[in-house]
Amino acid sequence: MEHKEMEALLQSCQRELERLQAVNEIQKIMGRYEVVHNPLTMWRTPIDCFALTMPDVSMEVSDWGVWVGAEAVQYLFGTVMKEEPVGTMFIHTLATPVIEVAGDGQTAKGTWHSPGFETQVDAQRVPHGFWCWGSYSVDFIKENGAWKIWHMKWWRTFRCDYYKSWTDCWQDIMTGPPKRHQFQTEPITFFHPYDTLTAREPFPVNPKPYETYTGTMMDWAMGEFKDEYFPGDTATSKFEFAHGKKPGVIENNPSADL
Repeated sequence: MEHKEMEALLQSCQRELERLQAVNEIQKIMGRYEVVHNPLTMWRTPIDCFALTMPDVSMEVSDWGVWVGAEAVQYLFGTVMKEEPVGTMFIHTLATPVIEVAGDGQTAKGTWHSPGFETQVDAQRVPHGFWCWGSYSVDFIKENGAWKIWHMKWWRTFRCDYYKSWTDCWQDIMTGPPKRHQFQTEPITFFHPYDTLTAREPFPVNPKPYETYTGTMMDWAMGEFKDEYFPGDTATSKFEFAHGKKPGVIENNPSADL
């Protein structure tokens, strides 16, 4: 093997090693996100996990709207998602990871399914148990040499009473953020949890290999199905059809009055 061929091979191996290291670091930051997703440490989530130096850093949960900017993301986790610590529990596991690191090594995209369970405490300090399943789509970016969350969306599949099936209690869906607030959020990008009246789309789809980040997370998370789904439906039209109401209104949340 000639010198130039050896040099090209070493460069190729170096790039592949860096990509594998990036995947490992991204798995760790997602694991960290789930560890601090706890009533006592929820406020730490943006500091530990998000790229707060990015002006468009964002988080979207279900039908709460999109929280854009460092101040918004910190307010979301520090105030809106603040819960009574005694008796409250959030466990969200991470499964089926698909991670694509950009060819330029500066960004990455990932999806995870997430089966989980939660306990919330109501105003009378009575605990309520729930099954909570969904998926994550996430953009990552390097911030000061470390991989951090750039944009994240939680796609709810279902949230149901521990003692009931999702087929029996989908009409009792929890909607809206857990706390009332005056913070200005961006519109809901998509909200269609399970119901028995409509067909479900395969969102979010897995990211595909790419060289440099362009577009938005919703472009790749809807993938080839985006044009098929829109404009025939809106971001929330199937939810509105199934439930006969608009999303984003606080209902069926045990801790909303705390």
